Amino acid sequence: MKLSSKAALTSALVASLPVVQAAENVPFEFGVDVTLASDMISRGMSFTDEGYAMQGTFEVEHESGFYVMTWGSNVKLLEDETVKPEDRATMGLALYAGYRGDLGEVSYDANINRVLFLGAASHLNYDFTEFHIDFSYTLQGIDLGLAYDYSPDFFLKTGDAHNYEFSVGHTFPNDFDITGAVGGQTVSDNAGVGFEDYIYYSLSLSYPVADFDVSINYSNTDLDNADAVDADSRVYFTLSKTL
Repeated sequence: MKLSSKAALTSALVASLPVVQAAENVPFEFGVDVTLASDMISRGMSFTDEGYAMQGTFEVEHESGFYVMTWGSNVKLLEDETVKPEDRATMGLALYAGYRGDLGEVSYDANINRVLFLGAASHLNYDFTEFHIDFSYTLQGIDLGLAYDYSPDFFLKTGDAHNYEFSVGHTFPNDFDITGAVGGQTVSDNAGVGFEDYIYYSLSLSYPVADFDVSINYSNTDLDNADAVDADSRVYFTLSKTL
């Protein structure tokens, strides 16, 4: 006897229930994000020479809080004529392994990450490793964040580097979000890296539009040679989506 279309659909759904339940019991969560940005800014500096960037993130997190993540973006560094075109970096790739958890009402995230500049010749010494930890706390609807990064041998092999950042933000009932941050970057070998220790600050306004998050951002630093290192005042935009 032939089943009706409704009966066939019901049978198919019932048959698929164990599969769905099995998927729900998997102790891993997967996340993918893609972003189109009018500039790629990190700690107040442009890594695309004020050009557009296409960025992507892929993450796998275990229910225990352990996770691994990879992040990638096109880059265009301020490399002078002494760097051959074939030796220049074309993509930045960061590999993370870390753990997230809570201490009462305070959330934390600790990880080790390796930053690679693909396409760059190894003798340029662009790649480096950082250790990161951050804490976040919500007080009467205000999101507070404190982060610290340490590298034992920073970009261009310029020795110990420390980065400190404080952020404050608020999401309104209509999902409009405003976040401000101020941070400080120090490096042992300032001459080698090409800039002095500096302070950076930023302001971001974001709002969900359809299935995308749209933001307008302002970034600046207190560097005397900000123009020379692409760390001057700028406004840039991002369009991102979680898949």
